Amino acid sequence: MNCSVRGRELPPTSKGYTAMLTLLSDEKYAQAIAQTPQGVLIGFKKLCPHCKNMEKVLEKCADRLPGAVFMGLDTEENPDACGRLGIERVPTLLIIKQGAITAKMAGLMNPKEFCAFYQQSMRTA
Repeated sequence: MNCSVRGRELPPTSKGYTAMLTLLSDEKYAQAIAQTPQGVLIGFKKLCPHCKNMEKVLEKCADRLPGAVFMGLDTEENPDACGRLGIERVPTLLIIKQGAITAKMAGLMNPKEFCAFYQQSMRTA
């Protein structure tokens, strides 16, 4: 699964998630969120087809979200972080603004719905 984001080719990682996602862990998630001016964190499971589809949505929207950082958190490998972030289902998207989570939504969205959710979250937070 190769894709192009912002005009460059992104190779698949060994776990099937593209290089556009910075993968977080129980140990590193809080610091990563705190240092993010604006971005998206997706809680996912490796074998979840809806999670893979949501990642494709993020790839399609990347050009429309200048400056956004894209992060991923494997919910099976990082249960502590998921508990602290309130991630109960996958995929779950957390919107980050100025180092704080400003919005959360679980479930699959199409590109138009996701971009609207992201932009609304940036305006109201």
